[in-house]
Order: sequence, then C-alpha cells, then structure tokens
Amino acid sequence: MLVVIIGLGIFACSRLKREGQEVVNETHEKANRVKEKISDKKDEIVDRVFNTYNSVKPDTDNNKKRFKEHLRVDLTEDIKNIYAYGDFLGADYKVLISFNCDTSTINRIIKKNNMQLKNEADQGLFFGEEFTWWDKKKIEKIKPYKEGKEGEYWHYLWFDRKSKTAYYEVFSL
Repeated sequence: MLVVIIGLGIFACSRLKREGQEVVNETHEKANRVKEKISDKKDEIVDRVFNTYNSVKPDTDNNKKRFKEHLRVDLTEDIKNIYAYGDFLGADYKVLISFNCDTSTINRIIKKNNMQLKNEADQGLFFGEEFTWWDKKKIEKIKPYKEGKEGEYWHYLWFDRKSKTAYYEVFSL
C-alpha cells in the first residue's frame, strides 16, 4: 500500500512539474511577444521624431521610408539594396541613398523631381564618411542629374547603367 501511495505521489509530482513548466513556457512566450510589440512601437515613435537611416543593412523598413520621402516615388519590384545615411548635426544636413533599379525608375525619379542632366561630372558635396555602398570613384566618372537652389540645397542623382546602381545625395548649404 505504501508503495502505491509513493508511486501516486511521484506520478502527481511529475505531472505538476510538467504542467508548471508549460505555464512557465507560455509566460515566456507571451512576455517575448509583449517585448517585441513594445520595441516595435518604440522604434515607430523614435522614427516619427528622428528619422532613422540604416547605413549598414539594406532594405530596412526605415530605408524604404526614406527612399519614398526623399525621391518622391513609390517603391517598385526593381528597387533593391536600399542603403541610407542621414547627417543632421549642425546647421546643414546631408542624406545619401544608394539602390539598384531599372532605367525606368531612374526616369520616374528624374521627372518627378525636375532634375536636369549636367554636361560634366560633378561629385556633389565632399564628405569624409566611407560606405561600401557609396562608390566615390565611380561617381566621379558619371554625369549627374541635378536640381536645387544656389545657396540653399542641391539634389544629385547618379546612375551607373552597367551595374544598375543609383546614388542619390541631397544636402543643404
């Protein structure tokens, strides 16, 4: 009889332990979901106040937003590898965006932003930052499309037809 009682006790303890572990696991899963929601909401609020640019990882949601904001065209399937960088410290600002796309997208951007092809190569604003996705040597050789107001701001767009890579820069003076 004692053996049966001990056996039932051990069985009951095992069952309670297993059920307790399930409750703990469910609680951890719920806590992780809540943490993720809070983190997403925090990122959304921060992005509303301070636009977020990602110069390390392409095609982030924030880089896609920055693409649409600055270039003023909708994203299409041909647009890939969107990198973005923004510098707003000091009185002036600078934004760099690089992406791959088809010629049709470049034409939409040029038209939407009233850009004109310049007859000579122009490197835009000189800056010291180095990014693997911003090819300064290639840009030196490409005639840019340009739009702006002297003494206020300039928009530049370079397009390497061979690699289908576009480089966009906007800066204030």
